Parts: sequence; structure tokens; C-alpha cells
Amino acid sequence: MIELANAAAGAAPQQPSGFVAFLPWIAIFAVMYFIMIRPQQKREKERQAMISELKKGDRVLLMSGMYGRVVKTGETVFTVELAKGFTVEVERNAIAAKADTPAENTAGE
Repeated sequence: MIELANAAAGAAPQQPSGFVAFLPWIAIFAVMYFIMIRPQQKREKERQAMISELKKGDRVLLMSGMYGRVVKTGETVFTVELAKGFTVEVERNAIAAKADTPAENTAGE
């Protein structure tokens, strides 16, 4: 009996193989991909499709939080009218979303 105890105490614990050691890291990466990376890529693809479909007269929300109406579209720059007679040129990535509601001035009501 003592011989078995000495043999067990002297034996080094067996190390897992290289692949088994990386298995938890692979699982963590897979979970992060499906929870964080893939949905973000999907949203960005939908946003790029929305931006490519914008045309003159569409109402948009800029990343700065301002609403405006597209006056002119270009390859990389859009001209957006923020108020009557006040237009700005913005890069296409500055457009956050297409606004569906019409602009209404409720001041004074």
C-alpha cells in the first residue's frame, strides 16, 4: 500500500494536450463573435445599404444629432440642408439614419 502511495506522489500530473488547453479560449472567442462582432457587422451593412439608397429630398439624422434634408448626393459627400437656405456638406459616414417623420416646427403652439 505504501508503495502505491509513493508511486502516486512521485508521479507528475498529466498535462492536457495543446489543443485541449486552447479549447476554452476558442469557446470564448466564438461566444464573443456571435454576441458582439457579428451583430455589429450586420448593423453596419444595413446602415451602408441605407446610405447608398439615399436620394435628394430624403430626411436624415446626422451623427451630431441634427436633422436635415438631402439636397445633393455625391460619391463621398452629401449636401444637407439644415434650415432654409443653410446647407452643409457632410461625409457619407456622418449620416446616422434616415428619418421617417416629417420635420415639423411645433414652436409657438
